[in-house]
Amino acid sequence: MSSVLSVKKLRKVFESNGKEFDAVDDISFDVHAGEIVSLLGPNGAGKTTTVSMIGGYLLPTSGEVVINGKNRYKNKIKPKVGVVLGGELGFYGRATALDNLLFFADLARVPRRQQRQEALRVLDLVELTDVANKKVQFFSKGMKQRLHIARALLGNPPLLLLDEPTSGLDVEISTEIRKIIKQLADQGAAILLTSHTMSEIESLADRILLIGAGKIFTSGTVAEIIKQSDVHHIDRPATLEESYLAIAPQLRRSEQ
Repeated sequence: MSSVLSVKKLRKVFESNGKEFDAVDDISFDVHAGEIVSLLGPNGAGKTTTVSMIGGYLLPTSGEVVINGKNRYKNKIKPKVGVVLGGELGFYGRATALDNLLFFADLARVPRRQQRQEALRVLDLVELTDVANKKVQFFSKGMKQRLHIARALLGNPPLLLLDEPTSGLDVEISTEIRKIIKQLADQGAAILLTSHTMSEIESLADRILLIGAGKIFTSGTVAEIIKQSDVHHIDRPATLEESYLAIAPQLRRSEQ
């Protein structure tokens, strides 16, 4: 099975107080169509830096990002990637949801004649059709987060980068967004997910990459990560959260 995303020896060096440090240090992995891969690790592990380089927001120091066979930083034609960074910003508050998406559809290189139809399509996918003509400044945080996902879906990109897509949302809205993410993978999208919510990763991820100090410490399915943690209970299976907490000290040691 061919990879939608192939990350090869990716590295990012920053400078702080006159000293260089590797925020991302020679990592390699693939994500296939219909697969959800989760980057999991402590704050400062390099997850958001990795997503930013794949998304084209940050230039790597070295390494390759290949999307559908095209090198992100060597080809003149930029590959289609949907990015969800979330938060309250990113939209024109005084414009409607539909007008915002029409603007971003143009940036996503959706043909002019198809932009309205495409904007309405993605609004329907995230169940915001009924507020298409409502100004975004009056949206709740959950509605804005769904609008972020709608924006990422414009033009049907084969790869979605979801950085903390349910951060700060209540349980009901988080559950709705997880359902949307699962549906997108079922429809063939390749998804790279970062999250600090273990139940979210446990329910969504086909594969987990545990990362510390910019390095991939280990990888595997939820069951494989739990097995690697060597956490056992007599009366029930270990959870991903328990297993991660058992492994986390090793990730943090690798950061020192």
